[in-house]
Amino acid sequence: MGISVYLILTTGLIALIFLKVRGMVNPILWLCILFSSIFVGFFYYNVYSAIYKENVVLDRETVFEGIVYKDPRRGQAHQEIDLSLKGNYSGTVRIYAALYPTYNYGDLLEIKGTITKSPSGLNMISFPAMRLVQSGEDGRIKSFLFSVKNRLIRNLERVLPTEKSAFLAGILFGERAEFSDDFKEALQKSGTTHLVALSGYNVSIIAISLSNVLSYIGSRRRAFWLSIAFIILFVLMTGAEESVVRAAFMGIIFLISERSSRLYSFRNAIALTAFVMLLINPGLLVFNVGFQLSFAALLGLVYLKPVIEKFTRLSGQKTFLNWRENFIQTLSAQLAVLPVILYTFGYFSPLALFSNVLVLEFMPVTMFLGFVTAGVGVVSYHLSFLIGWVTGILLGYEIFIINFFGAYIS
Repeated sequence: MGISVYLILTTGLIALIFLKVRGMVNPILWLCILFSSIFVGFFYYNVYSAIYKENVVLDRETVFEGIVYKDPRRGQAHQEIDLSLKGNYSGTVRIYAALYPTYNYGDLLEIKGTITKSPSGLNMISFPAMRLVQSGEDGRIKSFLFSVKNRLIRNLERVLPTEKSAFLAGILFGERAEFSDDFKEALQKSGTTHLVALSGYNVSIIAISLSNVLSYIGSRRRAFWLSIAFIILFVLMTGAEESVVRAAFMGIIFLISERSSRLYSFRNAIALTAFVMLLINPGLLVFNVGFQLSFAALLGLVYLKPVIEKFTRLSGQKTFLNWRENFIQTLSAQLAVLPVILYTFGYFSPLALFSNVLVLEFMPVTMFLGFVTAGVGVVSYHLSFLIGWVTGILLGYEIFIINFFGAYIS
């Protein structure tokens, strides 16, 4: 499975210290429960792997067929196509192909080439020989949702410069194919990649705003069901990445607790969400960096943020750009994800504390105006252009901060 025994022991030690500090009764019992859970999970993962065993030919040329199961991402120089293998093979492969011809969700493709395994465990193949066997069926829900997303992105591209429209598409829909290499590097070095990762922060803004608007238009019951339906459709439209699924699941739990007049426990929601996602795919815990970063950041906000607030005494006061709250949140999340970042990427950006303080306060307004710009573009180009001009001012400021801290200082 590839799990280090030192990682397990370190986790147990940290848990024991935490339980001692919290003053919980019989921390040894809780530590035994922790280790039991780890080994039960280890057993479940091996059973899961045996049932859903991957069957892919690596490092030699082969011919295989597969169905495009995600909306292809088209960048400046190539397109990325995620394929689910059919016939004698099973598993998934990511294909890096030329921009043309274009392919769509649901297409059945025949591929001839050599599959290799990336350092992160991803099956990939670069610029193979490809042939369209059968086009995807029209009328599918996912196909429709992808077409809606692509229409909204095209509306943004009509009224905004390339760099700004690409950044806004990343914020709203998680699309990063149009980013230049320099901008991707600036995002990483400035610690602002999470802005275009469709994290819980992005989805929560969408869910809360929609729920509030719908509650004024119709009954609370109708607003509740429409909000849940919209969240599910939004997850499907954006490709159902792990961070979005996590955020959507927690958002639905929040709406259910509000609907049933029960207290919402952030800790319990995190635990339940992680349990369900790992039950469906236990490999996320070990091999999916996005899953690890997403939940580590949440745990940092839950457990580290109160400690930092206590020692720094920075909370509880309104400040310019709400910098105190943003600083504490960023510091808590960054400290929590630090081990994963250092192990996976080999470096850490302390500049994230400053860049996030300067950007985060403007993100809700940017997202709201971005959705309005894209949506209005369906009926009126001129009105969309006017709203996009205002949105462009915010985007220009945010891009400047990202480039300044990411490209020019580091």
